[in-house]
Amino acid sequence: MALGAVALSGLPVRAQGLEGEDLANLEKALQEALGKGFKDLTPSDLVKLTMPAIAESGANVPAEVEVNLPSAQVKAIHLFADKNPTPRLVSFMPMKALPYYATRVRLAETSAIRAVVETADGKLLLASASTRVTVGGCG
Repeated sequence: MALGAVALSGLPVRAQGLEGEDLANLEKALQEALGKGFKDLTPSDLVKLTMPAIAESGANVPAEVEVNLPSAQVKAIHLFADKNPTPRLVSFMPMKALPYYATRVRLAETSAIRAVVETADGKLLLASASTRVTVGGCG
């Protein structure tokens, strides 16, 4: 797909075409958690999401989010998995701590993962990754 065609579709360029993407399911979770939709997210190099490309089991998948902003500018860090029955994985408010969060999450199946950083000035910054799950971890 040509870059021009991607830009015209109205979705952030870096957030398209991920394996395991389910924007309809993600949209509902974003509205519930943040009162905003996918179109309100801005892909940003200030947010780094580290996920394995392949997870043998979805029951215990490492996830790491690093934000290259001063801690006073980061209101919250949220993680979502598009294809999970409950897409919102975690919300973390770093307060005055470093804007960094590492955890392990459960993935029901191969899914796009989203890190959404809520800034003090109301912006929603996005980083996306995809993890292929060989055995689901949500039941």
